[in-house]
Amino acid sequence: MLVSGSSLVRTVAITFDDGPHDKLTPTLLDVLDTLGVKASFFLVGSMAEKKPDLVREIRSRGHTVANHSHTHRSCLVLTAEELEDEIRKCSTVLESITSVPVRFFRPPGGKFDRKTVERVRKNGLKMVLWDINSRDYTGVSPSYIANRAVRRAVPGSILLFHSGVKATIDALPEIVARLRKNGFEFVTLDEMFSAYTASDPFLLRAAEGLFHTM
Repeated sequence: MLVSGSSLVRTVAITFDDGPHDKLTPTLLDVLDTLGVKASFFLVGSMAEKKPDLVREIRSRGHTVANHSHTHRSCLVLTAEELEDEIRKCSTVLESITSVPVRFFRPPGGKFDRKTVERVRKNGLKMVLWDINSRDYTGVSPSYIANRAVRRAVPGSILLFHSGVKATIDALPEIVARLRKNGFEFVTLDEMFSAYTASDPFLLRAAEGLFHTM
């Protein structure tokens, strides 16, 4: 499991869960373009099926497209077979749309167990969590989101946001400006965990047997 990148490199990865969303995703993509930032999108397979053009747009603008399950059901309530189906269906949908192999999986709500770890590994994916939760899904203000993200950021941080939250979009210009002022560069998960750095011994990995229930 990956919860952050190398602490030796002053980079951070912005990630967005859920979506794609009809109204907010295009706006989010335009804001990211204006800011010159590439991010990573954990997409729900059943939603991606309905909005293939948006998925292609995300990828064509240089962002990483990743697996967030097919129907966004908690991994904790699924049987091993159901979870296998959720992971495979989502990857199949995303790969059929983008023609790019999916490398990363994030469990809905960050909830997982040993079965999840095993199934993700079986499907050749890396499970990616985060070390900074913006809590944007709780209805907090753009200033709260920005302050929380900036104050907690360290080299290698993976920031959790949600693509369907307007306050997050509004907070992005401040987040990017302040982090750049602090010397950070923004990378996608593909860049943070390239074929070379994926074996970097300095990567912070969740300990084996540590299961999140947040």
